[in-house]
Amino acid sequence: MAEKDRFAELLSEVARDVTRRQTSEVCCGTLTLEQYRTLQAISRADQASIGSLSTALGVDLSTMSRNTSVLERDGYITRARSENDGRVVHVKLLAKGRRALETLRCSERDLLSDVYQGLSASERPKVMKALEALRECLGRKVADAEPCCSPAPAGKNAS
Repeated sequence: MAEKDRFAELLSEVARDVTRRQTSEVCCGTLTLEQYRTLQAISRADQASIGSLSTALGVDLSTMSRNTSVLERDGYITRARSENDGRVVHVKLLAKGRRALETLRCSERDLLSDVYQGLSASERPKVMKALEALRECLGRKVADAEPCCSPAPAGKNAS
């Protein structure tokens, strides 16, 4: 197997393992992992809106609208239309959302401590450096990159 193929395979496996742990060990009660991530994004934003949350989390506006509707219904957040622009919906954490977020952050912080502890003291700085490099690389925009697959035909009769 080529090294770049093995890299992709390993990275995908790590991502799945982390997501599986987050889903089963961090989120509890009625909150899903996506809802938890939405609460995190709201808490980080100066003035969160459905649009800014959609962009920050890389999901469609309709998905973010549904997620925030459920969070509002369950008392975690409040939503209100902007007084300046009726198309913009601002989102704010309520006390219940802040409490849930703080509790879940502690769980998330402890989630992978066993993995960190399993690394030798000499491996830890290397792994941290590699993770920082991956985060930076994954965060870059790939506007000029060539697609890895040929575009699918437009329809059955495409030539």
